[in-house]
Amino acid sequence: MLLVAGCSNGQFSSATKTGEPVAAAVENSRSQACTRNVLAALALKWREDKRPLDQDDKKLLQAFMDANVVENTPQYRIFIDHYAAGTGPIAAAVAQSSGHEVAITEQLGIQSEGVAADCAAAAG
Repeated sequence: MLLVAGCSNGQFSSATKTGEPVAAAVENSRSQACTRNVLAALALKWREDKRPLDQDDKKLLQAFMDANVVENTPQYRIFIDHYAAGTGPIAAAVAQSSGHEVAITEQLGIQSEGVAADCAAAAG
């Protein structure tokens, strides 16, 4: 219900302040969808780097790639930037015995704010 009111995470967007709650809801919706999609693709790609994905996960990652690579969408550019930024820290964490899945989870937590900010900028 917060999204409908033009509010996300307790903060109002500039569109809400100017009396445009519908525009704010659309902007927030696009931004949130982008963030979810990019973070999911990052998690899948990082997992795939370590071992083959099961068929369902492989289909999800392929669907993201098919929908974004050809047109070089903003989501794809955000994915590439954050993928490049995360592979090194994940490799370092795995080398320090924290485990691949733990390293992925930690890196997703670190990068989630950056992904959200990049998606918000692309949606706006």
